[in-house]
Amino acid sequence: MATDWTDPNHPALQQLAQSDPSQVSSADAQQALRDLHQQMTPEQLQPVLQQFYASLTPEQRAAVASQFHQELSQAAPTNEATQQVVAKIDPQNATPEQVAEMHTHAHAFHPNTLEKVAIGTAGAAAVGGLAILAAKHFTKKA
Repeated sequence: MATDWTDPNHPALQQLAQSDPSQVSSADAQQALRDLHQQMTPEQLQPVLQQFYASLTPEQRAAVASQFHQELSQAAPTNEATQQVVAKIDPQNATPEQVAEMHTHAHAFHPNTLEKVAIGTAGAAAVGGLAILAAKHFTKKA
């Protein structure tokens, strides 16, 4: 069953919000994040993403930032807006806000890059953690 992120009382969203990352399969977390990105705007996701990236260690955040940096550079070498985002961020010293900015830029303009970095190659615990954090955030909107 698809997760309806626009309904704070949706059973799948409620269940996800009450889960532990170890209880959520990688496939379920990936699908929940795909649904999330299809149903929510980058602006709606920004606070959740900043909180999520702040919860990572500096090393984990740098790894994600490096991957976004590389993929965005390759995805749109002639896109001025993308190149501006990439040019102003040093992946090794990226803040949670900067990684969230790359994430939301990819969400808005490069969905294949987002799929590859944030969903496809992230570890199961990270994907599950982001899905659960988002579920907790959006169920509080009820």
